[in-house]
Amino acid sequence: MQYTDILVVGGGIAGHTAALAARRYYHNKKVTLVRKEVRALIPWGLAYACAAGTLNRFVLGDAWLQQAGVKLVIDAVTTIDRRSRRVATACGEEISYAKMILATGSSPAPFPLKGADLPGVFVLKKELPYLKEIQQRLAEAGNLVIIGGGLNGVELALACSTRPQQRVTLVELLPHCLARVFSEELCELAEEKLRQRGVEIITAAGVAELLGGDRVEQVRLSNGLTLPADVVILANGALPRTDLARQAGLETDAQAGILVDDYLRTSDAAIFAAGDCAAPRSHAVPGVPLPRQARMAGQEARVAAANLFTLQRRRESTIARFAIAIGDLTLGAVGPVINPAAGAGTEEPASAVSTMVASDLAVKVAYARENGVALAAQIQGQPLARVRETMAYLAAAIEQQTPFTELALA
Repeated sequence: MQYTDILVVGGGIAGHTAALAARRYYHNKKVTLVRKEVRALIPWGLAYACAAGTLNRFVLGDAWLQQAGVKLVIDAVTTIDRRSRRVATACGEEISYAKMILATGSSPAPFPLKGADLPGVFVLKKELPYLKEIQQRLAEAGNLVIIGGGLNGVELALACSTRPQQRVTLVELLPHCLARVFSEELCELAEEKLRQRGVEIITAAGVAELLGGDRVEQVRLSNGLTLPADVVILANGALPRTDLARQAGLETDAQAGILVDDYLRTSDAAIFAAGDCAAPRSHAVPGVPLPRQARMAGQEARVAAANLFTLQRRRESTIARFAIAIGDLTLGAVGPVINPAAGAGTEEPASAVSTMVASDLAVKVAYARENGVALAAQIQGQPLARVRETMAYLAAAIEQQTPFTELALA
């Protein structure tokens, strides 16, 4: 049996960051990282990279782990014995630990759809060999149907729209693509830009079934329309991987994740969790998924590592930020979706919306009516770097409860 002071389970951005941070905080402790992937991936923009053929640029470098003295084990943890502080792996190994960080990440949400098991139907797994297979199939496909108009689905459609021989159709159940991120106005702008690039968009339509023989051939929609399809990508979101934690008896929520406190501790004081798999107990709503972003995962991983043996850092409340560039248009969102119609009616709404224009940007800010504090913002403009810079500024302003009248965007 092996022993390690700090065991990190999962080697994505959260696990990688947690292992390196643990070495910095506790340089005399032995740190072991266990992951099942031979090569782990940086999650930013993977959907676009998959279609664009640039996946190799998104491989996490193991040299950093080696230089830091982190022991890397390519295996999968299958069970956790909390009483003896011991884990078992798929290869039959046992590792005992003093402290552990679960960074098991997320996986594509299940899609109970007839025909989803046909060859040519894929989900967006964060696994390099699997994504390279998608990449190869996309290069050969004449008709591509993407089911799900969120950020991943739109980025995939955007990358594939550069192929003149390929017909790209994006199917979304909601009234607009990107509706969970942007206001209706910005969603319409994004859809217009996508259509200009040749992407066919079908909204307010569900998928009834996938049809085919030896491989997928058609997608039948709930409205009766049938689409030809050589490749189908199911891009309908992700759920936290909580199976391992749940089997170990830790408190979990299937939609939100492994429940943690402000120090990233789970219901077992010796086990922490960070990244896509974790959910702050104080903010998690049972049965409701949380925003999942690589930036947040890295921040949480550093907090969890800091607190392993001495509680010294609290999890910072982080404002969700999303950005996407479609041609010469960049859209950004900070905080919850702004709905200009919210509160409309006979009663005075609790919040209001103000529009500001600065150089190449237009910014809408939602603010609390009673004190003017900024609550959320949506941005359109260019270039991407300028939009992201503005998003960071606005996120800090929201966290500091700055009145929208004091925002300086020039």
